[in-house]
Amino acid sequence: MFKKASLLLTALFLIACGGGESKGGNESENKRIRVSGSTSVSPIMSKLAEDFESKNPDYQILIESVGSSIGVQDTIAGKNDLGMASRNIKDSELADVDVTVLCGDGIVIIVNNDSEVTEITKDQLINLYTNNIAVLDAAKAISREDGSGTRAAFTELTGIAVDTPLPATVEILDGTGKVKTAVLNDNAKLGYISLGALDDTLKGLAYNDGTQEAAVIPTVANIQTGEYRLSRNFNIVTKKGEPVREEVQLFLTYLASDDATKM
Repeated sequence: MFKKASLLLTALFLIACGGGESKGGNESENKRIRVSGSTSVSPIMSKLAEDFESKNPDYQILIESVGSSIGVQDTIAGKNDLGMASRNIKDSELADVDVTVLCGDGIVIIVNNDSEVTEITKDQLINLYTNNIAVLDAAKAISREDGSGTRAAFTELTGIAVDTPLPATVEILDGTGKVKTAVLNDNAKLGYISLGALDDTLKGLAYNDGTQEAAVIPTVANIQTGEYRLSRNFNIVTKKGEPVREEVQLFLTYLASDDATKM
């Protein structure tokens, strides 16, 4: 596990575990807060929701992991109270939502613990994903599905599949858990996940974007300093032009509080 750190408008991290819906509270509809979106943000949000509910037992935070793009669209359509996105919000979406940075995160290139690979360059990553050129024993590339915020950030940061679709040699999986399981079960597979989802069952590779003297390991400290170049923000969105419900504002205030920061 990585060192716990600050939330909201910082470049620090909150490494959380768990996922799915948070349970608790009563059946009062106006005290249910519906959150949907990124599968990468969901574990962090679930941990925060659990703590919030323990302090506010009349409230229930319902979390649905459906991907960043669906989460933002749910917010625009009024289907949730808060959307979660593990990517930058698109210009076409900014007209309809307001954005708050929840925390910073790194995208980690992962391989099986038995893999020979310990580090990777941007060029090697591009060649594996676009030309099926192995990096030592890592010969099978995995990517996330369309609509994934992690995939959007990975594409933006590496340039992979910006102008052309991924070739059929790349395996597409929906959800962080499926990527981890696939890599865990095959030491020839390589994928990418959120730093917060990395554990000792998998190996996170040091990364060199081609401008550095040496590859940099994915740690909180290295992302804070900007040395580790595969990083992005986790965002929360609310519907623009509509007042935030009092109950939702209470949760947003909690997310910016010392209690949330020190978890």
